[in-house]
Amino acid sequence: MISFLEDSGLRLLFFGGKGGVGKTTCAAAAALHLAHKSPQGAFLLVSTDPAHSLADSLGDFQPPSNLTILEFNAQDSLATFKARHRSKFAEIAARGTFLDEADIRRILDLSLPGLDELMALLAIAGWTESRAYDRIVVDTAPTGHTLRLLTTPDLIRTWLKALDALLAKHRFMQQRFRGSYQADELDHFLLDLAASVKHMEGLLQNPRTCRFVPVMLAEDLVISETLKLLGELQRLHIPVREVVVNRLFPENPCPLCREGRRRQRQLLRELLSKSSLNGYAWWGVPLCPEEMRGPVLDTFWDGVSALNAAPMAQPQAPLELPLRVEAAPPCPAPETTFLIFAGKGGVGKTTLACATAVRLAREFSGKEILLFSTDPAHSL
Repeated sequence: MISFLEDSGLRLLFFGGKGGVGKTTCAAAAALHLAHKSPQGAFLLVSTDPAHSLADSLGDFQPPSNLTILEFNAQDSLATFKARHRSKFAEIAARGTFLDEADIRRILDLSLPGLDELMALLAIAGWTESRAYDRIVVDTAPTGHTLRLLTTPDLIRTWLKALDALLAKHRFMQQRFRGSYQADELDHFLLDLAASVKHMEGLLQNPRTCRFVPVMLAEDLVISETLKLLGELQRLHIPVREVVVNRLFPENPCPLCREGRRRQRQLLRELLSKSSLNGYAWWGVPLCPEEMRGPVLDTFWDGVSALNAAPMAQPQAPLELPLRVEAAPPCPAPETTFLIFAGKGGVGKTTLACATAVRLAREFSGKEILLFSTDPAHSL
């Protein structure tokens, strides 16, 4: 059976991966399974994705009373954090720099990198320290943002060293002219923040209490990003034991399903044959004929099965399928200078952007075409 659903010692369960692979579905289905299985327990399902979809996934479905649903708002938490500690940061800056109050205010108003991720980590640390929940299931943002979240402890330590260096001048002056220095509120503030970050990092790296479950599809781009994610998680010492492969085509006479299944089996055969991946358990979830929302989430894990390379060893001949597009749409007008492709994770933004850029380069051979990605987890 899937250990992350059965291991009662786990406190934190993360689901992550490329956009559009089904992270939210897996997280919601896991949280519902745990809540139904342990009605006396208390569970939290939280989304750290800035573009939340938990509410959309659950719809009008009423979750069990022992399951709390939260779409974490980092901006609100950051505003509260700044309001509570702004005077401390201002005093640290005043002690350690020659900036005037106006300059310090401008610095404190800046949106520094990593603050949103810090808010999420501090919130998770607070929930685990309070022991208000037996388990916290986290629906994460796509890969790039999630890796930023998991590397936040290193970034915050760098910040804390810089802030502590600002206080060092004040300590030196106090020691020099008073003969001694007594740690004050600002010293304790930095120490408490460092302790919270250290606690969270220890929790994230403890295989007895934390598990990260990568979710993927059997597609080239997704496999490539998942392998990079596994490498980063290993480098960060985040425990991973299982990988969920979502939306596997069933056996049926539909030509599209047959070709999709053939392609998936070929990719999985190559993937599972890699010796570097032998330490992971691979679970396949079949493609559902209806959208996984609301009450249907309760059945998500019913069709799950273990995957290995052996049953996929017989390659099949590819089928001839019709063209994806019968007739290409007209090109943008020659004076067009900027095209933006946007949308939910996994809908095909990269594919459409690439296809469009290639066609424009062919159609307008006298122009220079630039194709670029703003996604933290690039897949161009």
